[in-house]
Amino acid sequence: MSKVEPKSVKVYKPEIMNCPKCGTKLVYVYTVSNKVIQFSSGRIMKIKNMGYKCPSCNDDLVYMSATAHKMSFKGCTYSVKVVCMIDELKSKHKSRDEICDILISKGLEISDRNVDILYKKLNDYINQDYDSIIFESYKRQLDTFNEIRICVDLISINDTYYILLYDYFNGDILAIWKTYSLDANNLNNLLGKYINDKLNITYIVTVRPIVYFHQIIKSMAPSKCKMLSFAKF
Repeated sequence: MSKVEPKSVKVYKPEIMNCPKCGTKLVYVYTVSNKVIQFSSGRIMKIKNMGYKCPSCNDDLVYMSATAHKMSFKGCTYSVKVVCMIDELKSKHKSRDEICDILISKGLEISDRNVDILYKKLNDYINQDYDSIIFESYKRQLDTFNEIRICVDLISINDTYYILLYDYFNGDILAIWKTYSLDANNLNNLLGKYINDKLNITYIVTVRPIVYFHQIIKSMAPSKCKMLSFAKF
């Protein structure tokens, strides 16, 4: 398979530019990641995630863009939506060759081996132990910053929805839910344990274009929690 070449570059900095510990304005230190990603539209872009530090705190913490993090899984050069498309096609009993043909027709370069790898990676996240991973992340954030910041992404593939929960500070994927309804009761059943007014969640970065989803997430969050949007792609 030939090496894919990006047609353009997008640069992202942290969505929140003040230190969570002392409030000092963060300053740029280095580029955390600089990766080429193939998107479901067939676009090939280089995504730069710029790392910032606090000039006042004497620590090694580097703050990054949640938007850049959520575009692809760590170690993957395909967007998360491409990975979700593979899962959705698998659920329709499409073969590896059929999936490759569909993705290639959209302008992506992919092998049958990568189809299997990406399908397994997504399902490893879907099947992991959410409670321990999410609450360990929350405890770590509280111990370090005395607050919790998360990201909630939503990817729609036909009638299937993938909801992804991230640790804002390091970009780790904490959980992926696969569901067929965005009904408020269903979302509360899925997320209510992890987003509620009993938790010290101060920021949630999520998708604004899907207003209904955004409003439900906001209604679940603590009243003082600030809702931010992922940066425009």
